[in-house]
Amino acid sequence: MRSDQVIGVLGCGWLGLPLAQMLVSEGYVVKGSTTNEKKLEELEGKGVVPFLVRCDPDVQGRNTADFFCADVLVLTLPFKRSFNDPSQYQKQIDSVIAWVMKAGRIKFVIFTSSTSVYPSHMEDAREDAVFLPDSPRAKVLWQIEQDLLNHPGFASTIVRLAGLFGPDREIGQFLAQKKDLQNPNHPVNLIHQDDASRVLFSVIECNICGEIINACGDEHPTRKELYTKAALVKGLPPPEFSDVNEGKGKIVNNAKLKRLLPGWSFSRRLLDA
Repeated sequence: MRSDQVIGVLGCGWLGLPLAQMLVSEGYVVKGSTTNEKKLEELEGKGVVPFLVRCDPDVQGRNTADFFCADVLVLTLPFKRSFNDPSQYQKQIDSVIAWVMKAGRIKFVIFTSSTSVYPSHMEDAREDAVFLPDSPRAKVLWQIEQDLLNHPGFASTIVRLAGLFGPDREIGQFLAQKKDLQNPNHPVNLIHQDDASRVLFSVIECNICGEIINACGDEHPTRKELYTKAALVKGLPPPEFSDVNEGKGKIVNNAKLKRLLPGWSFSRRLLDA
């Protein structure tokens, strides 16, 4: 049992809950947050100490100070597409950081960022590359990453997740029946829910601090190849692509992940999904 270490998972949703369950199964004490009061009982039933915490954008909830009484905090707070102003997400994270400092116990913060922080024209997206984010959302993500990595109050690691797929997010449904889609020859960058959870777990287990890590699968089929096959496997009308290709597209490099986690292998293949 790892009763000496408490892990907080802020956001026990589609990704955070599988991670929390994995941590519980390995003996960690896990505090998990949800914004849905009805989900508190579900979390408790899975061995997670449940907390009702919302970021609107300031952190508020029940027993919030107790939630932030942990050794490690994993931020899986979603960057909602519904935010008209991307800076809303920055305000949420700033409020979380303020609570981390107020609680005074958390020494390691893991932030689930996104490979969308890389420019769309970056053919070989590596963690040590120098680049300028090319969208308002990417600029906010990049700034949050810098704020966390350079914070004097705790150590941080940034996990840049590729596009997520898995239960309720099947590849075959992503673009099925869509028409006149551009960039058919651009490579895709995806990672399965299981593998994303395993990456986050491994960062905790191996205490990998102060790093930026790309979490992306090995395979990079073209958009047309992958989404056409996946739709047909699901028995759905395949998407229709135009002949328009803007540049060569982006490939997210995962060499650093494999270097930091010797023996790592991905459990899910894209074309078998």
